[in-house]
Amino acid sequence: MSTQRIGPFLLLLSLFLITSCAGGGYVSKSRGARYAFQQGNYDNALRWYQKQNPPARDKLLYLMDEGVILHSAGKFNESLKIFQEAIDLSEKMEGAQVATKAASLVTNDNFIPYQGEKFETLLLHVFQVMNYLGLGQNNEALVEVRRIQTKFSNYFTSNAKDYLQNAFAIYLSALVWEANHKLNDAYIDYKTTYRLSPLLPYLPEDLLKTSSQSGLLEEYARWKKSFKTSYAPSHKNDGEVILFLEEGRVPEKISSEINEAFQIVPVPIYPELVGEAPQISVLVDGKETSSAFVLYRPDQAARKTLADQKAAIVARAIARLAAKEGAAIAVSEKVDQDLGFFLGILLLTTNRADLRSWLTLPRSFQMFKISLPAGSHTLKIISPGGTKLLTAEVKIREKTFLSCRIF
Repeated sequence: MSTQRIGPFLLLLSLFLITSCAGGGYVSKSRGARYAFQQGNYDNALRWYQKQNPPARDKLLYLMDEGVILHSAGKFNESLKIFQEAIDLSEKMEGAQVATKAASLVTNDNFIPYQGEKFETLLLHVFQVMNYLGLGQNNEALVEVRRIQTKFSNYFTSNAKDYLQNAFAIYLSALVWEANHKLNDAYIDYKTTYRLSPLLPYLPEDLLKTSSQSGLLEEYARWKKSFKTSYAPSHKNDGEVILFLEEGRVPEKISSEINEAFQIVPVPIYPELVGEAPQISVLVDGKETSSAFVLYRPDQAARKTLADQKAAIVARAIARLAAKEGAAIAVSEKVDQDLGFFLGILLLTTNRADLRSWLTLPRSFQMFKISLPAGSHTLKIISPGGTKLLTAEVKIREKTFLSCRIF
C-alpha cells in the first residue's frame, strides 16, 4: 500500500475502532447487573457498577442506574452522593451538545454523550427527595423540592407535553412542604397536583386540610362545596404513613429499520405495550385497607419522548448516510477505488440505533397513604410479583415516609 493510501486507511481504522466501541455498549454490558437488581441481588449488581470505568458518553447512565440500586437497597446516603454526581454532570452537559451532535454525523448517535431526557432529569431530584425522606431528613428534602420547582417551571409548564406533567413530583413536593409545616406552600402544590391528577383519592382531604389550616377560608369553602365534604381532623395521637411504591421496570429500546428518503436507516423503537401497571394492595397490621394509586408512568413518558424525537433521529441518520457516502466517493476518486469501496462498506457498519436510556426506572410510581395511631405498624404489600413486609414507626402528628421497589 502506498504512503498516499496509508493515511486514509489508518484514519478509517481508527474511526472504525472508535465507533465499534460506541455502538450501544452500555445496554448490553449492564444487562447482567440489571438482572441481578431485578432479582433483589442488590450487592451483586452494585459490585458490577462499582468496578466500572465508563466512557464519558455513558457516565450519566452508570450513575443513574447505580443511584437507583442504592436507593432500592436502602443505602440512602450512598444514593444521595451518586445522584448528586449525576445531577451535576447532567447540568454541566445541558446546552453543550452541538459539537458532539455534529461529530455523530460521521459515527452514530451513540457517540453523543447521554445527558438524560427531560422527564429523567426531573426524576433525579425526585429520587433525592425520597432518599432524604428515607433518612428522616425532611428539612434537607426541601432543598431538592425547590430544585423540582425550578425544573418544573422551566420544563414542565402548562404548555408542555402531557407526559412531562409529572404529578408524582409535585405531590411529593406538597408532602414535603407539609411535613415541614409550610402549609401554604403545600396547598399550592396540592392544587397543582389536582390539576394534573384530579382522581388522586387523597387530594380532597389534603386540599381541605391545608386550605383550612392556612386560613384560606374562601378556598376552603370552595373545596368543601366541590367535594361535598368537610375537613375532619384525625385523632390527636395519630400520625401518617406515606408509602412510595416503585413498580416494575421501563421497557428497553430495540433497533428497527425504516425506509425514509429512499434510504434504509436504523432507528430505536420500543416494543409493543405489555400491559397496565398492576394493582398493589396494602394490608396494615393484617387488616385490609386499600390499593395503592398510580401517580406517574415513566414507561409512558419514555415512549412518548422517543416518538417526539423520531423526526430528528431520522434526519440525523439520513444526513449521516449522505456524509459517509460522500467520504467514500471522495476516497474512491482521489485515492483508490478499492479503498473507497472498502471505506463505504465499513462506514455503513457504524450505522447503529442509539438504544440507551435510564433502564432501572420503575414502570410506575404508586403511592399509599393512611393515618395510624402512634407506634409500630406492619405493612404487607401484595403484588403479582410477591409479598413484602415493612415496618412503620409512627410518631404523633408526624409523617413517616417509606419506599419499596417491586418487580
